[in-house]
Amino acid sequence: MPGCGPKFYPCILCKKRTKPSERRPVNKSTRKILRKYFMTECKDGVLCRKCRNKCDTLKGTPQEKSLGPSSASCTTPIQSPAGRSTCTMKSPPSVTLPLQSTVNSHAYCVLCRRPGPKLVVVSTQARFNFFLEQNILIPAGSRCCPAHILNDVVNTKTIENPIPPKDTSFVNRSTIMELVEQLREELLIRGSKRLDFDDPSSLSESDYFTLTGLGKKEFDDLLSYVEAGDVRSSKSRSVRTCLAIFLTKLRTAIDNNMLGVLFNMTKPQIRRAVSTMRQAVSIYFVPNHLGFNHISRDTVIHDHTRPLAKELFSPTLNQAILVLDGTYIYVQKSSQFSFQRRSYSLQKQRHLLKPMMIVTTTGYIVAAIGPYLADGKNSDANILKHIIGTDTQEIKTWLQEDDIMIVDRGFRDSAGVLENLGIHMEMPSFLQKGQRQHSTEDANSSRMITKIRWVVESVNARIKTWRYLARQLPNSQIPYVGDYVRIISAICNKYRPPLSSGEENDFQIATKMRYLSTQTNRLQTEVESENLVKKRYNWRKIDDEENTITDFPKYTEEEIRELTLGVYQIKLAKFYTQEHVNQDGFEIWVDQFKPGLLAAKIQSRHISSKCYLCWIRFEDGVVTSWYCRCKSGAQVVGICAHIASVIWYLSFARYSDVINLELGKNWLDNVCDAADIPEIVDESDSETEATEE
Repeated sequence: MPGCGPKFYPCILCKKRTKPSERRPVNKSTRKILRKYFMTECKDGVLCRKCRNKCDTLKGTPQEKSLGPSSASCTTPIQSPAGRSTCTMKSPPSVTLPLQSTVNSHAYCVLCRRPGPKLVVVSTQARFNFFLEQNILIPAGSRCCPAHILNDVVNTKTIENPIPPKDTSFVNRSTIMELVEQLREELLIRGSKRLDFDDPSSLSESDYFTLTGLGKKEFDDLLSYVEAGDVRSSKSRSVRTCLAIFLTKLRTAIDNNMLGVLFNMTKPQIRRAVSTMRQAVSIYFVPNHLGFNHISRDTVIHDHTRPLAKELFSPTLNQAILVLDGTYIYVQKSSQFSFQRRSYSLQKQRHLLKPMMIVTTTGYIVAAIGPYLADGKNSDANILKHIIGTDTQEIKTWLQEDDIMIVDRGFRDSAGVLENLGIHMEMPSFLQKGQRQHSTEDANSSRMITKIRWVVESVNARIKTWRYLARQLPNSQIPYVGDYVRIISAICNKYRPPLSSGEENDFQIATKMRYLSTQTNRLQTEVESENLVKKRYNWRKIDDEENTITDFPKYTEEEIRELTLGVYQIKLAKFYTQEHVNQDGFEIWVDQFKPGLLAAKIQSRHISSKCYLCWIRFEDGVVTSWYCRCKSGAQVVGICAHIASVIWYLSFARYSDVINLELGKNWLDNVCDAADIPEIVDESDSETEATEE
């Protein structure tokens, strides 16, 4: 019937619509050619004039005969097992493959059916990444919503009503070749990678922490901040790999050449990745976790202040307590003479820059300001004056009257600036002119301050575990020192536990320290009144047959810690003991000239020609008082390390094998000493003596 037949007749090879004058029937010989060379079965249909001419050309010609310029690129040689070309198979311009694919549309999103006009063309890299993840082809030129594409990756979470894919894909030669080439490149990249952070199963949790300083979950969380920015993937690396390169460089301090070997990238690619990620992390992550603007004063008081600090310095008032100290970032000697002079530290005898760390009593980093130069004009006191004078990060608005800053002796010249703001400064005391030892009152107050101030030293040590800040930085990185310090500080705040969150007995310790700080050192008074310093002692080694001191109290390490009010003195005590231990016993020279009173002589760890005299009184199995001739030996709040070494050995170590377990080797046995020269015996003298006899 008229009007019931097809309106057009496509060519069975090129699929073009044929005009009546161009249609050519398919006979038996032509079907053989189509089956043999084009792998197409055709019972009925038509060929266009051009395709029919190709078939006629193949009749009676060798298999190697070319089909002309338009079809030469379609030929693919089939290799035999021996590697010889046996025949040439030519594919049709378009084939249907059993691969799932999306629809092809310019007016609608191919992923969620949303109409235009605000649609974007799906890039080649995005189509390839989607095929790798979902095994679904997106036709070239297809468009989708901009929200579905992020850094050339299709975010399936943003697709509300996904379109079910088709079961087959109608692709042409260029699409197949493009897909094969992309798969080949991806295989080469992944197969040659030494470190592959894109594959979740390639690295373990410990591998992540060793390389980046973060676990997998922490790494993914930091990545989420970066992905919210404008960092994009490239052909050489993804955003995840870019972040891994940056953190690995900070954590391990490996140079760019070595990183290029590990990540299969060139040195310029590594350099660009580090620069890109440094800027992204500084913009999108650091402001949320560092700086006076990111945390309120009330949060610091209630969540980041140790109970011990409150009890020692502000038991009744609602005061913010901050601990300040500068840290050192070493840099190369610069060829710019002015910077070379001003970056040289007379104290450290090296070129360095000084960031100022402001932390809470739990180790939370409130701000990392700077870095500053290292000359005499940039002392800790002058840096603090500059911070207050310029109102850096609006610090004067953040601080309130009666707040407390705990500092070391280098901040003494800034006391007036803080006093004008109503800020209390807590600083260890100084030795007065002509004094050799702190008074009991000064030593006690200094001990209470150091009990809290140690946390800032631990913070400085924590950020140096990212070894890039512990090494000497090249001059090219000087402009970015502040960025590196702030990035690592923010990472510590977000992903590291508090250094000192407080203990259950903080209130008891604070009460004990406040009580002891009001007491005098009775043993010091006894030593000075009886002139025991100048007494002639009959020094003997502990553990001699006649000097075992069996009546000295026995303590556990926890009980010794109650005397020292800290762990640092116990740590030093073990090393003092190491110096005095030999094969014959513990070489601390003692004299027990009074019942319950022990005098000891301890070698200084700094000066070979100096020893410290110390006295310990014990009664009824309890150490009651102590006194040492060192600078802080008159304190009652805790004990110095010299006294702690005697108590630790006599009350605990000599009754166990802890000395052999905890004390390391004596490295002097492994190093030559130029002073160790044996005496030369003159053989002629011995022969003369033998003759005279």
